[in-house]
Amino acid sequence: MMDNLIGIIAKEEPEKLLKSIVEEISQQMKNKLKEDILLFIYEPSRKVLRLIGNTTEKKEINGCKIMTKEEKIEKELSKKSLLKYKINDELKALNTDYIYIYPLISEDKLLGVVGLFKENINIDTLEKTFSSYEIILKMVMENLSIKEIRERVLLIEKITDLIQETLEIEQLYTKYIKTLNDFLHAEKVIYWELHDEKLVFKYGYGIDKNEILKKELCENSLEYEAFKKTDKLIIGRKSFLNYEKIFDIDLKSAMFSTLIVDGEKKGLFGIYNRNISGLRLYKNFDELDFDFFKETVKKMSIGVSRINLYNKIKSENDELKSLKESTENLIELQNNQLDKMNSLHKISQAIRSTYDKNMAIKIMLIGLTSGRGLRFNRALYLEKDNLRGFLVPKLWIGPDNFENVHQVWEEADRRALKYGEISQYLREEAVNLPDTNKLTESVGNKVLAYKGHPVLERVVQKRQIVHVKPNVLKVKGEELEDIYDIIKCEEFLIFPITGRTETKGVVIVDNIVTRNEISDLDSEIIKLFLDSTGLAFEMIENYNELRHKNKTLEEQKNMMDYYRRFKENILQNLVVGIIVVDRQGEIIEWNQKSELMFSKPRENVIGQNISIMKETFGEDIINTIDEVYEKQTNLKYPSYKLNIGEDKKVFDIQFSPLRNPDLGFLEGVIILLDDVTELFSLQKEMEKREKLAAIGEMTSRIAHEIRNPLTVIGGFLKRMNKKIDDPNSVKKYTDIINSELVRLEDIVSEILEYSRGSKLPRFEKINFNDLIDDVLMMYEDFVEQKNIDLKIMKNTDIINMDIDRNRIKQVLINLIKNAIEVVSDEGNIRIKTGVEKQKTAYFEIYNDGEPIPEEVKEKLFMPFFTTKTNGTGLGLPICKKIIEEEHKGKLYLVKSNEDGTVFKFEIPIN
Repeated sequence: MMDNLIGIIAKEEPEKLLKSIVEEISQQMKNKLKEDILLFIYEPSRKVLRLIGNTTEKKEINGCKIMTKEEKIEKELSKKSLLKYKINDELKALNTDYIYIYPLISEDKLLGVVGLFKENINIDTLEKTFSSYEIILKMVMENLSIKEIRERVLLIEKITDLIQETLEIEQLYTKYIKTLNDFLHAEKVIYWELHDEKLVFKYGYGIDKNEILKKELCENSLEYEAFKKTDKLIIGRKSFLNYEKIFDIDLKSAMFSTLIVDGEKKGLFGIYNRNISGLRLYKNFDELDFDFFKETVKKMSIGVSRINLYNKIKSENDELKSLKESTENLIELQNNQLDKMNSLHKISQAIRSTYDKNMAIKIMLIGLTSGRGLRFNRALYLEKDNLRGFLVPKLWIGPDNFENVHQVWEEADRRALKYGEISQYLREEAVNLPDTNKLTESVGNKVLAYKGHPVLERVVQKRQIVHVKPNVLKVKGEELEDIYDIIKCEEFLIFPITGRTETKGVVIVDNIVTRNEISDLDSEIIKLFLDSTGLAFEMIENYNELRHKNKTLEEQKNMMDYYRRFKENILQNLVVGIIVVDRQGEIIEWNQKSELMFSKPRENVIGQNISIMKETFGEDIINTIDEVYEKQTNLKYPSYKLNIGEDKKVFDIQFSPLRNPDLGFLEGVIILLDDVTELFSLQKEMEKREKLAAIGEMTSRIAHEIRNPLTVIGGFLKRMNKKIDDPNSVKKYTDIINSELVRLEDIVSEILEYSRGSKLPRFEKINFNDLIDDVLMMYEDFVEQKNIDLKIMKNTDIINMDIDRNRIKQVLINLIKNAIEVVSDEGNIRIKTGVEKQKTAYFEIYNDGEPIPEEVKEKLFMPFFTTKTNGTGLGLPICKKIIEEEHKGKLYLVKSNEDGTVFKFEIPIN
């Protein structure tokens, strides 16, 4: 069977090869599978499966297609399984509702599908059957693609030969459109020429005059739109519906490209409908056709320009026939120019053959000055400095003195004649040309500023060619002084080397030795020269930039490898244990410190589930890993005790989510374990010492506070004994003793209040604002007595929260009472209440009394510290205890300065 296929490949013509191969494969697969099959070939450019092989009697369905994109089949086929497909209208002749299709895939690329009429096919048998033909089918399809590309290359070569060989404009057009028709398998090719802002039918191939409905096209036509705006590739009948119908034919696809000759739009080439060929299974033009079509139109532009130029030269030659000497000189000049034109392609070819910009500059300058090139005496290349706005001399080729110059040129011509190809000669000369010479060195320290320059700005910014003649130099000598100071020649040509977007540099050529006049024809030749040269320079720059980027990427890769190793070294040498667990609970990192802590080598735990550490860590740590995934935030266990063997260790344990920043999800959890056993022991010792110190200080303060009223009581008892017979004195002293006893009782009560543990709050749900209003009502008389300006600002009327009413009321009383006491008469007090971020209720009180001194601020919440005559120094400490210990909030001094003093406390709502 394989011999049969090989025989088909050897005998068949290209256009029949694919069909023959597929039919043979289909028949052989039918013989092996013992049932009819349908063999579809996949066309990736159109996302369709087209029926080529058909072993049924229904041959009329050959060529039918399945649209994989619309029916979402391609995704299912990638699974490489048998797919049940409901047949479309094109396959109705099969008299069945469903077929079963199986993908034919080679190297992850879909080649086609096999259509079967039964579901119970053995997939292994099908795979083995197809594997015999897979390589040969793939080879045939790739071979046909190569042949199609080769056909396009032949088209370019044929059109290039046609342009070079044809000098009659009409003959060029007719041969060109016929060549396009043959190579692109078109039904019709038409050239529309521009006349009086209209496109007029000029030349056509494959078109009958009766099929043309309009021979003059205006704005409402598809052709005119393509001519005015941009080249177009149109596919599908629907695309033509919105435009004026100009042909009595069914249009399915078309391509349009504008003919631009010497920068001027001359007309439009249109190619309509594609005939099917053996090299392709669909009938529309594609992007490859379009690219080659546009490229041939560009070449046609050069051909038309060349013929126009040739005709112009011929016309001038005819006009001067009457003068023999002038005619001979003109013929010689024309021959030189024609030689130059013929040399243009070779020079451009030589420039494009190198990726070294310096070498390309040398080839360009040698081509401009060579006897087999454009024959200028000297050529200077100035490179554009974008940063400074300068043109910097790069290389200058030509004689630096005029002695024996003709002998030097003759020797160069003899060397050139040794080479059959001009391009080869230019490359060899460029290799041997030094990077500098006397002429280049003479201008090495000079630059030309092009911004604002009357000539150079036109050349650089507007990309124009400037021809400076002796009479121009006389009139505008001052404007051209800087250029003349370098060139020292009265006639020269300045032109830009331009890429697609910007000017790369400027070239100045002259004929300082021969004094030959630079003709307009030379300028026209330079126009053709500079476009291809600029693009070649840009290609070289892009290539070098790509090489540089590749080198940079390699360096970055090396640097990333270095940083990876560096990071790995850091990870392994950290003094804390690092354990990383992935989403499946497997340990993916276990650093050296973890090995030492838990006496487990890294290689024994990597890849194991974290549950192997359950005995050491306990349930809490294992469960916390899942909690990190759920909350997606850091969690911390300070001073967490673990039993490791016979030792009890204390760790600060932190859990952090391991996020993938690119994909935006958690890849795992990082567990950081810091052994703080020694630090924990030291802290406990420090806490004991601090408690003892605090007890000692508190004892001395309590003794001091109690001693004062006791001293007063003792003194008045002595006085009362002396005046025991005086009832009035006894009553007076008794009242004083009673007041001191009350004061002593208050001191003891506050000491007990502060010293006992946190009281268990009796929470109830109240409106926090109502409680504030109740306390303010208690102090209305005091506010009126001092004429205080009291204002309360609420950002919400109702703040419902669970708090201990009496304890919070005690805090409010203390803060409001302190504020009233410190403000002077007609002072200001401002109270703000509200909710922040729907989580925390706050109370803020401001007064404009005397600011609190800096040394006092640090001691405000210290027990027994007071600035009041009769105070115990426990008011604010008790308030802080109520807010922070009993209600898990915060009480603090916001500020105290010349602008006023602000205290604030915050309590969580929930």
